[in-house]
Amino acid sequence: MGETLALFTTTFNRSLRIESRPERLTAEPGAVLLRELLERSGILDWLTRRITDARRPEAITYPMAELLRTSVLLLAQGWRDQDDADALRQDPGLRLAMSDRRGVAPLEEEHHLPSQPTCSRLVAALSREGNASVLRHAILELAGRRLRALRGGHRPRRLTSMSTACRSKCTASSLARRRTGIIMAGSTTR
Repeated sequence: MGETLALFTTTFNRSLRIESRPERLTAEPGAVLLRELLERSGILDWLTRRITDARRPEAITYPMAELLRTSVLLLAQGWRDQDDADALRQDPGLRLAMSDRRGVAPLEEEHHLPSQPTCSRLVAALSREGNASVLRHAILELAGRRLRALRGGHRPRRLTSMSTACRSKCTASSLARRRTGIIMAGSTTR
């Protein structure tokens, strides 16, 4: 009962430390740990570089990276409805986890989570054909990164994909074909 957890410092904001305390400082403490995982995977940086942002630059309040991060963190924390973003706008844990700013700047009064209408516009932007394609490729990219990590940085020689629609076999040479960093998986039907 008198145990304390060792301090954990995040890589995305070195001034942020996680420690065990009796008082509750945030309703969403897991958001900071999830952010750390997202940073280490690099998938949101990968996505941000490829998503087409059609917003007028002078009208941008939240960078695309923060919008994507907020959406992913809310979903990962179990908040399925975009209206939840409004209820959680002032939560310090989520504000620290979603922000690109360092130190305690995310806790300043004017810096909060995007509103529900902003989250809705993000979903509309992501559903455009070019961006939807990037999201589909992101799943392959993340799976490829995981497989390479499991194999010590080496690509697998052969992958077999089983689905209810068909069975297909992908070879390492077909996975090696890349265009602009996106894995293009060719397959042959079995």
